[in-house]
Amino acid sequence: MTSNDRLENESAIPPQTRLLIHRLAAVLLDRYQVHVPPVPIERMLADPLLELLETNPRQISWSVGHGIYRYSPRMAQTRLLYRTLSDSSAARQAGLDAPWPASRREVKYFARCLLMPEDWIRALSEADRSRSILRLE
Repeated sequence: MTSNDRLENESAIPPQTRLLIHRLAAVLLDRYQVHVPPVPIERMLADPLLELLETNPRQISWSVGHGIYRYSPRMAQTRLLYRTLSDSSAARQAGLDAPWPASRREVKYFARCLLMPEDWIRALSEADRSRSILRLE
C-alpha cells in the first residue's frame, strides 16, 4: 500500500471532492503563473483574474491576527479565497467549481493544496521535507 493509498483510506474527505479541490488549486496556480513558493495569496484576493470574484475585493471584510502559528494568516487568507470563489457564479462558469457547501476540513485542505502543492513537496529532497519546513498552520 502506497502512502497515497493510505491517505485515501484515512481521509474524511471523499476522493472526488479531493480531486476537485486539487484541480481548483492547480488552475489558480496556473492562472497566476505561480510555480514556486511563496504563493501570492494576498494578490489573489486583491486582484482576482478574469473577474472570478463577484464581490469587490476592497469590500471583503477580513482581518487576520498573527495567531499561534507562523502561517496562520496565510491559511486564513486562503480559506477566505476558497469561500469567495465557491460563492462566485463567474468562477463556476470558468470551470472553477469549488465544492460547496464545504466542511471546515475541506476548506483547510484547499488551503494546504494551494499554498504547498503535492508536486512541489515531492520535488524537495528528503532532507528538505521536514515537518517544520512544511508546516503551514
